[in-house]
Parts: sequence; C-alpha cells; structure tokens
Amino acid sequence: AHPFGGDLFVFRAKRKDRIKIVGHDGTGLWMYQKRLETSGFVWPSRDQTTVRLTPAQLAVLLDGVDWQRVRAGRRYRPQRAA
Repeated sequence: AHPFGGDLFVFRAKRKDRIKIVGHDGTGLWMYQKRLETSGFVWPSRDQTTVRLTPAQLAVLLDGVDWQRVRAGRRYRPQRAA
C-alpha cells in the first residue's frame, strides 16, 4: 500500500453504517465520510487484514451494495464486416 501513490484507505465504523476513506491527491491528504440511512456497509471477515477493491467494487460499496458480488463482465466487441 502506498499512501502517497494513489492508494485509498477505507475504514468502517463498528456500527457498520459509516465509512471513511483517506487518500492523497498530490497536494495533501483528504478524507471522505459517508453514512447509510437504512443499511450497513458490506465488509470482509476479520480474517482478512487487507482487501484490494477495483474502482467498480468501491463504487458499489459506497452505494451500500455487496461489493463481493461485483465481477468483470464480458466486453462487447462488434464483429467486423468481411
């Protein structure tokens, strides 16, 4: 993990309804905080000390959806005319 190299650090509160993200934008540290009104954030088990998320998984996590179910889909490739 590289705190000054673009990595983000995500922390969840014990109540599961709050999350904080800390990052560095090249000029200083910033913090993003979010609270869910009706549900909690899906979090890995305590056995996992570090988890790497894709940008899509992070976006889903912030929406309060189970990010572990996000998988890369097939890309559409148009067929070339012969």
